Amino acid sequence: MEVIPVPLTDQPNPVDRLRSRTFFIVPNKLDNEVLRNALDRLIRNHWLKLGARLVLSPSTKLLEYNVPSSFDENYVLFNWSSTTNAESIRKVERLSSFLAPSQNVSFLPSMDVIDKLFRPANWPFERKDEPSDAPLLYVHLTIFSDASVVAMSCPHVLADQFGVANIVKAWLTVAREEAPPDMLGYREDVLPPGHPIFDFIDKESRKGMMRARGRRDQTAVMAGIVLDLVRARKEESHIVFIPLQLVERLRERASRILAEKDRYPPDISNGDILTAIFTKASVLSLGATSPFLTGIQMTRHDRPEYPLNLSQTVNLRGRAPGLWDDDGDRFIHNALHYATANFKISATTPLHEIALHNRQAINKALEQPEIEVGLAALRDVSKRRQVMLICEPFEKLYSVSNWCGAWKGIDFSAAEKESQEKREQDWDMLVFGQSRLTKSPARYRVSIMCKTKEGFWCDFAAPERL
Repeated sequence: MEVIPVPLTDQPNPVDRLRSRTFFIVPNKLDNEVLRNALDRLIRNHWLKLGARLVLSPSTKLLEYNVPSSFDENYVLFNWSSTTNAESIRKVERLSSFLAPSQNVSFLPSMDVIDKLFRPANWPFERKDEPSDAPLLYVHLTIFSDASVVAMSCPHVLADQFGVANIVKAWLTVAREEAPPDMLGYREDVLPPGHPIFDFIDKESRKGMMRARGRRDQTAVMAGIVLDLVRARKEESHIVFIPLQLVERLRERASRILAEKDRYPPDISNGDILTAIFTKASVLSLGATSPFLTGIQMTRHDRPEYPLNLSQTVNLRGRAPGLWDDDGDRFIHNALHYATANFKISATTPLHEIALHNRQAINKALEQPEIEVGLAALRDVSKRRQVMLICEPFEKLYSVSNWCGAWKGIDFSAAEKESQEKREQDWDMLVFGQSRLTKSPARYRVSIMCKTKEGFWCDFAAPERL
């Protein structure tokens, strides 16, 4: 048995308690046996760590992987199940709006609906729900007459969404009868080496960013969240579709306005615009029923300006020492850094200002000194077991994750029952996913899950009434 410690950057609270669910809705019929056998060979012959068990070390009280020296016939490498539906996927009424998206912003069924359709009811939702000796990977394949849905679940400790994508890429490489690349970071922590946070920077200058808080600050932050939840317990969740053309028009407009104000403005991305849209939506949901969800007209000038901590996950693959030589497909663990924009916002703050704040924060976060201090702060938070919230007392928080880039290069053709030429669909592969605790509020974050030629698909929630 090989014991591999889990790095602190992989197990901050609540990441150590989460299982991520990812759903690949593929526009073709896939072969159950090809996929199952390929995953078996990937783990048994190449990426043995995927067959490990995640356990709590009795000495350190931290998580570790227990990897058998060999896998016997009775050892469960992964949990696999499948179902077959002889009808077309288009017959599933609750999916019809996903397969033929509108040309307008659309509020579609929530991730709860996707879960009920394609996640087996006996799967653990959180790590606390896992049976003893649970494998890391759970996979369920739903096969329709003209499409397939591959549902995956794994501990967030094991992989972020780029890591999930890399597992799938390696899996499909084996399905093509090819050898996957060697896993990067199999035994060692390849992220920049950890140093005590105060070796880098003083406490005051980390305010509004990833940092461990004192007891008084932590209590104040949590009290603010509890007050929000008391005032509005219920939330309304949707998968929100935003057309690509709309986002690009808004980006062009924002870039033009910023160019008029600054000779050398930073380049605004589609992701910055999406961040601005949902941040603005979160602001509009404060003070009354959310107009973004119900269409109720609101008075925009009667709301005060308040300080906001807007954070965004940044993928460190290819951007940090230890991952500089990564081609993007070999590292599966969490390679996340957090960019934070701290500014005052109100219902009248224009989109281009929010997008600019976000872009400036990301550009700053990608500087090497910022990466090192950010990782040191994350390790400090993880070691202290504080809930990983980027927020200051008496301020508001909002968090954005963008996983669109993770799914580039994923090709299920090696496992297709029929060639793409014979069964060409008029929609792209969709990828939906979520990683949260059952009772945790969803109003403080948005996930930009995937991008197709039509637009962006986002997991968004807002309080029903505040």
